[in-house]
Formats: sequence, C-alpha cells, structure tokens
Amino acid sequence: MGVITKGDLILVSGASGFIASHTAKQLLQKGYKVRGTVRSEAKGEYLKDLFKGLGDFEYALVDDITKDGVFDEAVKGVDAVAHLASPFYTEGVKDPQELIGPAVKGTTGILKSIQKNNPDLKRVVITSSVASIMSTDSRPAPNLYTEEDWNQDSIPHVEKNGVKSTGGHSYQASKTLAEKALWKFIEDEKPSWDAAAINPPLVLGEVIHQVDSPEKLNTSVAYLWQWLSGKKSESDLPGPLGNWVDVKDVAEAHIRALEVVEASGQRFITGAGYLLGQAIVDGIHKRFPDAKNVPVGKPGEYEETTSKMNLFNGDKAKKVLGINYKSLEQSTYETGESLFKKFGH
Repeated sequence: MGVITKGDLILVSGASGFIASHTAKQLLQKGYKVRGTVRSEAKGEYLKDLFKGLGDFEYALVDDITKDGVFDEAVKGVDAVAHLASPFYTEGVKDPQELIGPAVKGTTGILKSIQKNNPDLKRVVITSSVASIMSTDSRPAPNLYTEEDWNQDSIPHVEKNGVKSTGGHSYQASKTLAEKALWKFIEDEKPSWDAAAINPPLVLGEVIHQVDSPEKLNTSVAYLWQWLSGKKSESDLPGPLGNWVDVKDVAEAHIRALEVVEASGQRFITGAGYLLGQAIVDGIHKRFPDAKNVPVGKPGEYEETTSKMNLFNGDKAKKVLGINYKSLEQSTYETGESLFKKFGH
C-alpha cells in the first residue's frame, strides 16, 4: 500500500505550468482526483478543457503565491500536495529577490497553510532543481553530482552582489533557498506529514500547457525551439547545454514520490544525461528531415564535449521511484511535434 491511494485528492500548485500540467494529467490518468491552483480563471478553464474525460479535475484561484495565507483554502481537504509553482528564468533579472521572494515565500506559504488548515495530509513533494545541487564557481566542471551535494556558491553570491547578481546565480539561489526552507520547516515544525524533493535539470518534452507564442515558451523548451526553428547555426555547435530530462519523466517522479513509502525525506535528481546541441540536431535531422536551416555539425560526436561537462546522477530516481528515462531523440520528437502543432513549421 502506497502513501496515497487511488481516489485521493491531490493539490497541484501552479497547475498551468509546463511540468505541473503533465503532473496533473498523469495523476488523473492514474485515478487520482486533482485540484490545481492557477493564477486566472482563463488558465483554469484551459486546463478543464485539456483534461476533459480524464477524471475529476477542479481548480482554485491563487493569484500571487507571495501573499500570506493565499493557499489557505486550496489545501483544505486534500490528501497530498505537489508544489510546482515557482518562477524559472535567468534573463532580464533586475533583482535576485524577484525570483527568491516567490520561490521561498511560495514554499513556506503553502507549508504554513497545510499546517494551519490540513495538518493531517499524507505527503508534500516540491519541485526543486539541480540548481540547488550544483556549485558552479567552487567546483569547475567536470563533476559527478549526487543528491548528497548542495549548491555552496549562489546564496553567498547573491548576498554579496545584491542587485548586481548574475541571473544564473539569482535563479540558483532561489531554488536552493526554497528547498532548504522545506527541510527547515520539517525540522522546526515536526509535522505529521513528510516530504520529498524532485531536482530536475533542463526539462524538454511535449508542450500541453497554454502557450500563445514561441516568445512565451518556458526557458528549457525555448532552447530546443531555437534549434528546431533554424535560429541556430553551425557556429553554435557542439552546444553543451548541461543535463536534461523529459517532462513526462519529471511528472511521473513527482507522483511516484507521493506514492512510494521509501521516498520520505529524500531528494531525487531526475537526470537523463548530457544535453548537447549536437545531439539535438542529430535527433531533428532523423525525426524531422524537412526542418529548414538546421545545422548539421559532426553527427554522433559527443564524447569530447561531454568529457568536460558536469553530470547529475539520476540513478536514485530509477531505483527508488522506478523512473525509466525517455531517450533524447524521442523527447526531441515529442517536443517538436507539439511545438509545430502550436506554431507551425
């Protein structure tokens, strides 16, 4: 018997987001009921339409996750919470606090609301990131990172540099502080429920959430769209981008972390391996032979580049949560198909 069982009501915060919409969809397909928090009625209605026929979905309006008590109503009566609402962008960050505020306040806010209004729920899983694991300054690549590692660099960087902080460190500090806030809350408050954290790298895959234009794409999928839409050239190859994972695998990891007893108190890197522009274009040429202006580079040549890159070890999520990672070629195909359907070739 798992922690949550079929028919349980699961709260998915930020349900209109890239990963969260897949998490909600898979929960419904598995026989759970879902309440999603969204910022507007339009987003809620879009999801209702998207999930039609899949099961019992309702939405709750949460317009600003930094407001005190904003999750109070949403958490009432649910059996578990998947907290996925948090900003992700690194361009145009004017002040680290614009990322840190929502990330930390969103996490502590939902935890406080749970303690106040639904202290007997079963488990909470939050979306963290490899950003809270990697230390880019003090540990130059290549490194093999595991769940034992914590980002040692970004919080000091932001404390020292304030509004002059880099976008990368601002984002990484926001994810590190938000995840630390979860574990500190559990240590201090000793709630009856337990928690798990999911730490993905760049997330690719089918886009099912509401996106009106390529400019509105989330950061990770936007990278792939640049290759798919011919905006990159040979000079951008081999294009080391870090590590990656498919969105459906991350969604499944959130659900399994709510179901599997052994996930209690654990962090899980969901990493499918290295991500290179070269591997992406190889997949595009194979699966979308008609795609225009896609550079060719040196097909199949990855090793020289990957030997200099960090690797985030995703084995624990395989072992404990039973995740079988999708291939990059398949993920590239599913991302491309969904984007071409939305925006045309």
